[in-house]
Amino acid sequence: MKDAVSGRADDILRSPATAKRVSDAEDWWIGKRYSARLEDGTLRGVQIVVHRGFVANGEARVHLRVVEAPQLPKEVDDQSSNYLRILNTNLRRQVMLPFPGVPVRAQIGDAAGEAVTDRHGYASMKFEVAGLEAGWHEVTVQTLPEEEDLTEFSDSGRLLQPALNAPFLVVSDIDDTVLRTGITEGFAAVRRSLLGNAHSRKAVSGMASLYRGLERGIAAEDGKLPVRSPFFYLSTGPWFAYEPLVQFLQLRGYPRGPLLLTDWGPTDKYLRRSGVEHKKKALRRLQDAYPELPKVLIGDAGQNDPDIYVDFARENPGVVKWILIVKPGSGADEQMAALRHRVPALREEGIPIIVVDDALAAAQDAVDLGLCDEVTIEEVETELGAVF
Repeated sequence: MKDAVSGRADDILRSPATAKRVSDAEDWWIGKRYSARLEDGTLRGVQIVVHRGFVANGEARVHLRVVEAPQLPKEVDDQSSNYLRILNTNLRRQVMLPFPGVPVRAQIGDAAGEAVTDRHGYASMKFEVAGLEAGWHEVTVQTLPEEEDLTEFSDSGRLLQPALNAPFLVVSDIDDTVLRTGITEGFAAVRRSLLGNAHSRKAVSGMASLYRGLERGIAAEDGKLPVRSPFFYLSTGPWFAYEPLVQFLQLRGYPRGPLLLTDWGPTDKYLRRSGVEHKKKALRRLQDAYPELPKVLIGDAGQNDPDIYVDFARENPGVVKWILIVKPGSGADEQMAALRHRVPALREEGIPIIVVDDALAAAQDAVDLGLCDEVTIEEVETELGAVF
């Protein structure tokens, strides 16, 4: 009986009719907030957040959001007050006023593309670019006012053109793979998410050093290093968390790379997006974009990463060089035991998967496979001995 009621409730939540009602209510609320800001003169201007993008098959992939310029609280010395400030900041990021229906233009050199922001202020575009060298390139984004007396706003971001002769391409999960969230730890995970920022959030110890070693690769006999392997960070986390996530990755020394996140807001078709489908689609997109690059897939045992990565390896024989699954903190012993039980059969099948408790075991396996140098092990050991 309980399962039947739960299933019925789930069907209602997932129904297009429910989604349409909720999205209509959200549109009304956004419009109400916008009108109120205009009436009382408190509208704070426009911010364009240009997310790290990438170039594939001669096309630039640009993703951005246009929102009201945020008013975030200042830092204070008192620790208890600082927790409240962080909570306030995190909540404000979630309810930033989006600007839908805004025409925008992105430009790299002489190449450009245009789009219009959706109901949550997001816009995505693809446009042809030619002759870009491997590395990071600046993209400029500006609004296109439809009336002469309206102000034009602009900002810039970066796009990655991966080297197509790199040893491999790394796709990494974020939660409990590089950033300790404790999904398996219940309320503790919620507390860390609401009361943490880029400076206070904890990294999964040793992973930044491992990633830098994978990015660096192995030097040739003449000492010359290969081109750097590109990194993409894949998460079911929301786009409104983009900026603190980027800050966290930079502070902790992870390789720079595009982030592939999701929009948590409702649409007129669905309320709840499938995190599994988001990750599967993102992997397919990256495979279509860079079929010539072998893939290294890194995630944790706490959610669906193992099954998603194994399915991808089966769908693309010979493409995946390494699947690394790490322990997602405390409270995951059963998942780890169950997964380790599956590993022999998967490896017999040709799936190159390894399940480890920490970054040191991962680094040792990576060195054995020729994915990084032995210095990486020393660097991971040093990081594991540090306090984060």
